[in-house]
Amino acid sequence: MKKLPYGEADFLVHIFTKDFGKMDVLAKGARKSGAKLNAHIDILNHVRISFVKSGERMPTLIDAEVINRHDDWFLDADKISIAGRMLQTLDLLIPIAEKDEILFATILNFFGGGKSVQDFLPIFFAHQGYGKNPDFSLLPSEISQSILTLWPALKN
Repeated sequence: MKKLPYGEADFLVHIFTKDFGKMDVLAKGARKSGAKLNAHIDILNHVRISFVKSGERMPTLIDAEVINRHDDWFLDADKISIAGRMLQTLDLLIPIAEKDEILFATILNFFGGGKSVQDFLPIFFAHQGYGKNPDFSLLPSEISQSILTLWPALKN
């Protein structure tokens, strides 16, 4: 969903997994030139990952293998814009560490080309418990404002 520089040579990666829901993992050394993990953890990649977790520390990514790349999203500016807004929306509304295999499959279907944004957003909002035509006033104002900034057409 998102990859952020962390420390001198690492990435903090926000991912959504089938088995663990949304989580953060640390990709140690992934910012170094030639790091094998870096290419695999790009946004929109469907990836099989392995990580370790010890104690209270953040899980550390130890391996990643691309299952499917959704490179067609990067072919035009409109699709890149939609993908970015979708990832921000997902990041805002999906709770941390909540396993949801149905949502995982729905997201894969959307980025795999199975649904349009007009189809996906109502399904996503309903799945998250906000209804197909959500009343954003029920959300915390910060989240509501962020979503309406991302999707101005939803203000109607």
